[in-house]
Amino acid sequence: MRVTGSVVVIAVLDGGSGADLARRLTSAGAVGVLIADQRVGIAEDLATELDRPGCRVVGVCGDVRRPSDVAALVDTAEKHLGPIDLFCVAGPDGERIVSLGDLPDHLDLERLAELVALVGEAIGEVVVPAQRRPVEDVAVV
Repeated sequence: MRVTGSVVVIAVLDGGSGADLARRLTSAGAVGVLIADQRVGIAEDLATELDRPGCRVVGVCGDVRRPSDVAALVDTAEKHLGPIDLFCVAGPDGERIVSLGDLPDHLDLERLAELVALVGEAIGEVVVPAQRRPVEDVAVV
């Protein structure tokens, strides 16, 4: 995975943290990073901390589990940073990085659907499904 010269989106899920990932990617040579967190102010504060010449960092509030928010993140990143190279999901059980190199360059419904599918897979990999409790036998009196 090539980070140098890349534009990266980091979407943070409940219980996750994008701070370490954002620091690693900016240090590895990303030229632009958009951080999205569901909690208001978190991504914005991190972006203020990491933004520097040669690597613009933008923070927004958003929930990557909603396709409309994924579309908004793509629009915002492309508007402020350029075409996205990597889309990352940071969850409570790790992180997943998706390369967008195989998707068409322009944002259309087909590309958005593919991206939403990839993000959905990434979410599934970084969030352990809730443990189902077995139904206990109930004695009938």
